[in-house]
Amino acid sequence: MLQQATKEKYSIETLRERNVSYDHEHGLTQADVDMANNYVEHIERTRSEIKPQIGDRLVYVTEHGDYYGNSLIENLHHSKEGHLSICEQPYVPFVWKENGNIRLSVSGGAFHSVNPKDMKFLKWTEGAFKDWGHCGACGNGAVTFLAKVPLWFYAEPSPKYGNFTTESYRKFYLTKDTSGSARNLYQGFDAAFRDENELQQFLKDYEGTVFKGNWENQIVVWCFRREYVFLPLSEWEKIDAPAEERRLNFHSEQVKIVKDMEKHITCFYRIKSQKF
Repeated sequence: MLQQATKEKYSIETLRERNVSYDHEHGLTQADVDMANNYVEHIERTRSEIKPQIGDRLVYVTEHGDYYGNSLIENLHHSKEGHLSICEQPYVPFVWKENGNIRLSVSGGAFHSVNPKDMKFLKWTEGAFKDWGHCGACGNGAVTFLAKVPLWFYAEPSPKYGNFTTESYRKFYLTKDTSGSARNLYQGFDAAFRDENELQQFLKDYEGTVFKGNWENQIVVWCFRREYVFLPLSEWEKIDAPAEERRLNFHSEQVKIVKDMEKHITCFYRIKSQKF
């Protein structure tokens, strides 16, 4: 199924909303609007739910469970015939027309090679593109616009951690100190635990699952995300959960813990200080 192309999508007023800084410095013109509208129509006319193409967006999940919801099909892969080059986290790409379609210049990373036959169509979405405006290549001289493009899905085969992904879970890499000389028994970039009891309490609070790491003494922890809600004491007391003591921000305090098992969130209800 081909996408119905949008004609004359932008006016000076609506394009200015996405290019406030450009307009302030260079003054948005009708030539910029015509350029953007021409690109939008061309991009949308060349899209399809059947064939992934340069400029389409992609949900990309690595074998390590890292979830990227706005990856970009940025080019044909140069060394693998028939494969497409994917950018996990792209900046808004520069676009130009070539051979009846588009080509892109993309900054960002990391880049991967994917066979388009392994991609599944999810839905239509809006993708951002840009090109130089009427003032040409200069500082802050690019005009940004949106066009409807397909959103595809691809997950690398043989996931190391089952269905866990960073779309709705947190992931920690922790190294266990076996010398007994470190301040923390488990240490990572995003979390640290002084002893085994502290780690086990964390796993209980956040529905944590532990996997073997990439080397000896390393573990990988997947767990619920965290949310803090501060309430006046009178409202806090109404929360239907037992009061428990937890060490937060280096101080012990009374909290009530409620878990959203569908969204994978552990909510800590905390008492709002009078000085807040």
